[in-house]
Amino acid sequence: MTLAQLSKHVQNFLAANAHKSKETRGTYERALKEFVHFFALDRKFFFRVRDVERYRVHLAERKKMQNASIATYMTALRRLCQFLVDSGVLEKNAAKRVQGGQRPVAHNRTFLSLEEIDQLLNSIDLQTPVGLRDYAIIRTMLGCACSEVELMHADVGDLRQHGKKWFLYVQGKGKSIKDEMIPVPVATVKALHAYLATRTVSGYYAAQSTPESSLPADAPLFTSYSNRSMHQRITIRGLREAIVLRLKGSGVKGERNGKLTPFSLRHTAGILLVEQGATPEELMHRMRIEWRPTAMLYFKQKGKLHSVQHKGASTLLALEEGAS
Repeated sequence: MTLAQLSKHVQNFLAANAHKSKETRGTYERALKEFVHFFALDRKFFFRVRDVERYRVHLAERKKMQNASIATYMTALRRLCQFLVDSGVLEKNAAKRVQGGQRPVAHNRTFLSLEEIDQLLNSIDLQTPVGLRDYAIIRTMLGCACSEVELMHADVGDLRQHGKKWFLYVQGKGKSIKDEMIPVPVATVKALHAYLATRTVSGYYAAQSTPESSLPADAPLFTSYSNRSMHQRITIRGLREAIVLRLKGSGVKGERNGKLTPFSLRHTAGILLVEQGATPEELMHRMRIEWRPTAMLYFKQKGKLHSVQHKGASTLLALEEGAS
């Protein structure tokens, strides 16, 4: 295969993945740009297993990449090769037989204890719009195991009621549409309604409706209160800063810089789900996890929260009033 032919195949692959999210397309493009660069320098890449292994060594030794980055770049190559197999260009996907970066055996982030969760939530002033927003954000991350990206993309209309239960529709990893339906605990729904009510006219909404019904469906679920972007959709940076300020202000962060982060809220939610009886399949669905070994990392930490002995633990996840 010539360099020109490979470049054309890469462009066709990217075009075939135009339906993927902007982030996923960007990752493929960056990773395959490095592969094309290597292909040009190597001049003996014939899509054999030993060629793929040589590329992996290049990423580790020449590019000094960490395991997580190597895994990402190898995944992009693996999917390009499969695309070429499906297109009839290659007979076999040699990249399937080469391991990517070593998978982690434990999470890099720590979690919050149930006492720290109480301390964090109780520290927030619920008499202000910013306080109500941050309280709702934290409740949503803990109760729905949402990521920062999912919360940033969430719209008011994505929060919907079906029967007695509430759900939040989110854009799954690598997707371009919101086709993942997450059950929302009662405590989280109440926090979201209290926050959204501050964004209706004078905080008022009809007795027979809910706050979100008084707002445009495409309005951002969470907005910024900074001077430069007042009432605009909150950014990931804004989400992180808000959560970090709450972690520090409540006193739960302590000296755990780099270990206790906004992601720790989602991480805590995963452990809590496991301790409350979720199966691996249920956990993968609730947390939008595609790779089973990743989900199993949460089961390795089962029991660390001691949620069975904590009276208020079940209310964090209860999907119906009075349920546990």
